[in-house]
Amino acid sequence: MKFTNRVRFMLWVYIVALNTILRYPATPHEIGWDTFGIHALANSISEFGYAKWWVHPLSIAGFYPCSYASAVPFLVSGISQCTGIDMEWTVWLFCTLTGIFTAFFAYIMAGAIRDNDIFKFLVAFGYSTAPGVLNFSTWQLSTRGLFITLFPLFIYLVLKLRFSLKYIPLALLLFMTLVVTHHLFYFAIPVILCFIIVAMFYKIGEHIRIRIPDRFINIVSINLSIILFWIPFFTYSFISETSSRYEWLIFLARTYVRHVGILLIFAIGGLTYILLKNDKKFNEWFLLAILISEAPLLWIYRYSKWSFIVFATIFAGVSIVNIAKVQENRRYALIAIIIGLLLSLSFSAFYQHFRTNIIGRPTYNERYMEDGTYVAALWIKDNIDGNMVCNDVTVSERIFAISEVPMLTGDGTIDLTYGLTKISDLNITKVSPLSSDFYFEGPYIRTPHTPYTGYYYSLVNEVDFGSYYGKQVISKFNLSYVIENEDIGDNPLVKSVHREKDNIYDNAKIKIWCLD
Repeated sequence: MKFTNRVRFMLWVYIVALNTILRYPATPHEIGWDTFGIHALANSISEFGYAKWWVHPLSIAGFYPCSYASAVPFLVSGISQCTGIDMEWTVWLFCTLTGIFTAFFAYIMAGAIRDNDIFKFLVAFGYSTAPGVLNFSTWQLSTRGLFITLFPLFIYLVLKLRFSLKYIPLALLLFMTLVVTHHLFYFAIPVILCFIIVAMFYKIGEHIRIRIPDRFINIVSINLSIILFWIPFFTYSFISETSSRYEWLIFLARTYVRHVGILLIFAIGGLTYILLKNDKKFNEWFLLAILISEAPLLWIYRYSKWSFIVFATIFAGVSIVNIAKVQENRRYALIAIIIGLLLSLSFSAFYQHFRTNIIGRPTYNERYMEDGTYVAALWIKDNIDGNMVCNDVTVSERIFAISEVPMLTGDGTIDLTYGLTKISDLNITKVSPLSSDFYFEGPYIRTPHTPYTGYYYSLVNEVDFGSYYGKQVISKFNLSYVIENEDIGDNPLVKSVHREKDNIYDNAKIKIWCLD
């Protein structure tokens, strides 16, 4: 089905406006845990002009100790330098823009699968407003967020290779971008392999012309998907040692519902339709091949959910388009679609503004940076010139990101970037390609059970500042100030500075003590 240009324009205005509204800040400052570490790395690029954590070629993609995937810090730093916007609001702008681009990339990906305007807009709407996508593109500076945005574009370029090899350079360039964005790029590899396998079978079928009954193919596809999915259940592969397989299965279901939303119901219908459909087209075989190949990986929920959202949205679009084509009782079919989309949007909005990013939750550390922390960081930026340590690792990164005053955070990449440690201080071990660490961490890792900044950070917070170990860490990192998050209990370091050192700042959230 084709829409007029006027209808397309109006739908895009609606989708862009909706995505902007859904990403309107519900919190006073940035959100998340990784946000402030990446914020600090982006600050360092703006300050030094290059990535100081690049000590090895593998550091670019985060596959070397004390390194981090570099795409997002460079992009955010570049936007801040070009626009002159404060880094905190640059983070908001970057997240909002990636959220909007997510809709555009999902739209063109859907067009490569089905040339149907209803399908394309449904996929664009569903993917860009999925709870998981919203979560990582709302004032939360995460490398996963950029991967989520670019992944549909990568699928589009791969599908276009069927018609023209001129897309190879673009697909290769985007794949390399995914490599330096997040380790989730591993989920782009099955996309390439499945495309090659399906293309080969299509080419062979054109020459051999062997007719295999559709019913037989469908049965094999269904059984293969089921068998591969349940293998981890019986072998305990990818299942946490602390959980039973039944608890893990329930947790998986909750995770995928949480990140896809109500559209998951439609996705099940769309998947069933394609599995049972006769005379499947190339793109349908391509989708099924990816589903089959990644079926056992669905148990690795921490990573698989981000690629799962894309395909769940595609299958949901297929299901809704099929409902719209119903000739009898079309009125009721359209009502069901409208109700389903409204419920999906309501589910996403609930998690976006009332569940995930709720303000005032009675915990010592919110998911966002509180005003007290922000104000203290600004004061530090104007009044302190010396290395610091904090009794709370989360607050330490948040203050560091805003103040830009060196602080021992325990994060190897940040501490290396700002000169609190050297790569030569680490004991580095080469990893065997047969180990899973080789693929998730890289060919080199910090030798387990050897000292690093995280160890020293924990150590200094467990002893008096005047003790042997306290003096050792303070001298090693030239620490001059202790930052205290008053919302958590006093540790030995804080108790000792209370007794003997001067308090130079207090805003009822953050206290600062001078060690000199």
